[in-house]
Amino acid sequence: MKNPIREKLSKGKVSIGSWLNLGSPLAGEVMADAGFEWLTVDAEHTAYDMALIADTFRGIDSRGAVSFVRAWDHDPVTLARLLDAGAYGIVIPHVSTAKQAETIVSAMRYPPVGMRSSGTGRIATFGSDYKSTANDEILVMPQIEDMEGINNAEAIMSVEGVGVGFLGPGDLSLSMGLEPGHPDHETAIQKFLAACKKVGKPAGIPTTFEAAQQRIDEGFLMIDVSNELAILSGAARKMVEALH
Repeated sequence: MKNPIREKLSKGKVSIGSWLNLGSPLAGEVMADAGFEWLTVDAEHTAYDMALIADTFRGIDSRGAVSFVRAWDHDPVTLARLLDAGAYGIVIPHVSTAKQAETIVSAMRYPPVGMRSSGTGRIATFGSDYKSTANDEILVMPQIEDMEGINNAEAIMSVEGVGVGFLGPGDLSLSMGLEPGHPDHETAIQKFLAACKKVGKPAGIPTTFEAAQQRIDEGFLMIDVSNELAILSGAARKMVEALH
C-alpha cells in the first residue's frame, strides 16, 4: 500500500483535491477523472452509507485519484470500518484537544502502535502487505473547527501519528459568532497555520477556486477546492442564466 498524497505532502509539495457531497459514486469518478489528486467523501453531513462510501472509493481509485473520507464521529469502530472500506486517510471533525488526537491515532493504527482491529472488508483486495504498511501510509487528519482547537493546535499537531492538520473554517466562524472573512476569523486561521508550520506538519484548508492561490502562497499544502455539488450548481446556474 502506497499513499502518494502522504508522500507528496511530506516533501512540502502542494496537493489539490476536492470534496464529495452528492452521495454518488459516479460523481466521485467524474471528479477523479477531471484530475483532482484526492477526493474526500463527506460522510459527516451528506447521504452516504457504508456501501455508497465503498462504491465511491472504487470509482475514485479506478481513475487514479486517492480516496479520503470525513468521518461522522470519533468512535474507533467508525474509523475502523471506514479504513476497512479502503480509505487512504480520514478527516476527523471537531478535534479540539491533543488527547482526542491521541485516541484517534490509536484507533487508526494496528498494534503494537495502536488498537485498530484486524478486519477484512474491501482491504482484503489490497494485497498481502496492507497490514504491514497501513500504519505508515494512512493519513490521520484531525479537523480543527473551534477556538479551543485553534488554541491547542500546536499540541494537536505534535501528536505522533497525526499527518495533516485540516481546518474547518465554516464551523470555526460559527463557533466564534463571526462571518467568514472577519478579521478575527482570519487571525484564527493564520494561528492554526503557524502552529502546523512550527511542528512541521502540512496544513489543509477548504477554499474557493478564486482564493486557492492565496492560501497556497500563505503556506497551506492540502488544498480542498470546492465540491462537486457546488461545481454542478454553479455551472448549471450559469448555463440557465445565459440561455435566458
